[in-house]
Amino acid sequence: MKKLNGSFSITSVILSCNLLILSPVIAQALNSNPSDSESLSNSNGIPNALVSQLSSRNELPLVTSDLESQGQETLVQQIETLDSNQPTELEEITNVNQLIDVTPDHWAYQALRSLVEKYRCISGSGDGNFNGNRAMTRYEFADALNNCLLKIRRSIGSLNNILPQQEELETLERLQAEFATEIQKITNRIGNVEQRVTSLQQRQFSTTTVLRGVGIFNVNGAFGDKKAVVTGSNSRREELDVNATLSGATILTLDTSFTGKDRLRTQMLAGNITGSGRSLTGTDMTGFTGAINTGNDIFLGTVFYEFPIGNRGRVAIAPIADFPTRIFPALNPVSSISNFGGESPIYGFAFGSGTIVYYNFTDKLAAGISYLTSSGSNTNEGLFNGQYTLLSQLTYNPSDKIGIAFTYGHYYAPEPGSTINVTGGKGSIFAQLPFGPSTATSSNAFGLQFTYKLTDKFILGGWASYFNAKAEANVNGLNGSQGSNADIWSWAITASLTDLGKLGSQLSFVFGMPPKVTSNDIVAREDRDTSLHIELSYRYPITERIFITPGFLIITNPEHNAANPPIWVGLIQTTFIF
Repeated sequence: MKKLNGSFSITSVILSCNLLILSPVIAQALNSNPSDSESLSNSNGIPNALVSQLSSRNELPLVTSDLESQGQETLVQQIETLDSNQPTELEEITNVNQLIDVTPDHWAYQALRSLVEKYRCISGSGDGNFNGNRAMTRYEFADALNNCLLKIRRSIGSLNNILPQQEELETLERLQAEFATEIQKITNRIGNVEQRVTSLQQRQFSTTTVLRGVGIFNVNGAFGDKKAVVTGSNSRREELDVNATLSGATILTLDTSFTGKDRLRTQMLAGNITGSGRSLTGTDMTGFTGAINTGNDIFLGTVFYEFPIGNRGRVAIAPIADFPTRIFPALNPVSSISNFGGESPIYGFAFGSGTIVYYNFTDKLAAGISYLTSSGSNTNEGLFNGQYTLLSQLTYNPSDKIGIAFTYGHYYAPEPGSTINVTGGKGSIFAQLPFGPSTATSSNAFGLQFTYKLTDKFILGGWASYFNAKAEANVNGLNGSQGSNADIWSWAITASLTDLGKLGSQLSFVFGMPPKVTSNDIVAREDRDTSLHIELSYRYPITERIFITPGFLIITNPEHNAANPPIWVGLIQTTFIF
C-alpha cells in the first residue's frame, strides 16, 4: 500500500472510531491521574486505577475547618462533572491558509491541509493561530476527536460530499482488527464503570442530605498541688490527684437543603470525654472545649433550620440547642482548647431553643438578634416563663483588617444552678451564681469584641465583658435580699499565627481574666483576688482531614483566690474529619 500524505488524518479517523464507543467523560474517568493540565504527550495508555474516595466539606459548630480534599470526589460526582470546564469555543477552519502560524514549509502542513479539505475537522484558536505547540488536555483531545468523527460520518452519509478513499477505509479496517483486543478491554472497563455508577446511584444516602462527621481522641490531665476552693471557704483542701486519661467522642452532622439556599441541620453526639472542670480541679476555669460526655450513648445535639433573607440576611429557627456565634461573628481568631478562650463570656449564657436573625445592611455594617431558652420543651415553663437570653449585636468592619462588635444581652433564670448560669459556666463559681444556685437571677450584659489583622497570617483579637446581675427573689441562706446587685467583669487578649511550620497549621495564644465578681451586695460572694488564664496551643494538620493539637493552659489564683496554688492542664487532641 502506498504511503499516504494524510497519515495524520487516517490516524485521527482510526482513533476516533476506536473512541466512538466512548464518551469523553467516561474515557477521562478511566484515567488514574485526571488532571486538567496533563498533556496528551504524557499519556502512556489507558490506566487502570479509579478514584473512588468519598469526601465532603465539614463545617461543624464544634470544629472549624474547610476541608474539601482536592481530587477526592465521589465516582458519581466525578463522572457528572468532568466535562464542566469546557474550553473556549474554537473557530472552524475551512482553509489551512487561514492559520497564520502554519506555513507551507511546516512539516505538519500537508496533514493539516488534508484534514481541513477532506473533513473540515480542524479548528483555530480564534486569533488565526493553530497553536500546534500548546499542550492539549484530555478533554480537548476527546472533544476534537468527537467533532472530527461526527463530520466524517456526515461526509460518509451525505451524497453531496466526497467519500473517503478506499485505501483509507481499508487502513481503517486493518487497524481496527489490529487493536481489537485493546478496544475490547476498554469496552469491558466501561461496562465495569457503568455498573459501579449504577450501584452508587442506587445506594447513595440522599439527593438532598450530606453526612459529615468528626472523631475526637483526647489525652489530657491536670497538674497542681491542691484543688481550688472559693474565697472564704473553710472546707478541707483536697490533693489534686488527676491521672492522665484517654477519651473520645464522635459528632455526626446531617445537612439537608431543599432549595439550595436553606439548611436543615441535625447533629448527633456520643462520647466519654470528661472535661477538666470543677469536679476534677475544684474550678471551672480549667475546663476545655469539646468535652462531650454522654456515657457513650447517642444524643441529639442540635436541630435547626436556616434560610436566607434576600441576599444579605439569615434566619435560624432551632427547637434544640442553637447558639448565636454560629451566625454572629465572635471576632476571635484563635482555635482555643479551653472553654474560656473559645469566645467572649457574653455569648456563653445564650443557648437553647429559639430564633437567631442576622442581617448585613452593607459590606461594613451588620446587626443580629437572638432569643434562646433552655426551657423551650418544658411544658411548665415553655418559651417565655423559664430561663432565657435575649442577645443583640452590632458588627462593624471598617476595613478588611479590622472588625469590631458591640453586644448586649439580657438574661433571666428562675434557678440558675439547675440550668444555664449567668456567665455560661465560665469564671469563678461566684461569677456564675452571684446569689446562689436557687435564687432567681437576671442580668444585663455588655460586650465589646475586636479583631485586627496585622498580616495575612498574624491576627490579634480580644474582648471585654461586663455583667450587672440582680437577685429577682429573696436570697436563701445568704445575707442578701431581693434586688441585690453584683458586678462581673472579664477580659482577654488573643493572637493567632497560621501556616507556621506547615500550610493549614495554627498557633493560638490566649491571655485574660475569667469572669470575676468585682462587687456584690452579698459580700461573702465577692471575689477578692484575680485569676489569670494563660493558654498556648498548636493545631497541626497531619493530612487535610487529620489534625493533632497539643496545648496547655495555666490558671493562677484559681477561683480568684490567692490561697489556691496554680493549676496546669495539658491536652493532646487528635481530630478526624470525614
